[in-house]
Amino acid sequence: MKITGRVRLETSDGQVVEGENMVVNGGRDIFASLIADNTGTRPTHIALGTGTTPTTLTDITLENEQGRNAIASTSSSSAVVTWKAFYGKSDLNGNTISNAGLFNASSGVTMLAAFVLASTIAKTSSISITITWTLTLADT
Repeated sequence: MKITGRVRLETSDGQVVEGENMVVNGGRDIFASLIADNTGTRPTHIALGTGTTPTTLTDITLENEQGRNAIASTSSSSAVVTWKAFYGKSDLNGNTISNAGLFNASSGVTMLAAFVLASTIAKTSSISITITWTLTLADT
């Protein structure tokens, strides 16, 4: 079984940045635990940061994490799981958002997946950001 993912960040002023994420080793372990015996902790938060280093399988934190908000909704259908989180107009202002991470806690680790944006988002008080994170379970 292969786990693939996509992340979409959409701002209230119409900017959209999306692409494929990497499920890191910690995420693979958590998802395996959830499938095997339901002992893993499900994703609960999506973080945004200002890091630009490409994600590696061994990453356990999000480079230059600036904030971590709770997942607002979760759904699943046809082997696709979707999580959504929201950053309001008063969140993370003054940051140039360049990466995102999927986490199973409000602080600390474990990071399950990460994404480096192809183009950055200059976060100001005039925009909010909606993040949609999807993981697809598929044949190899």
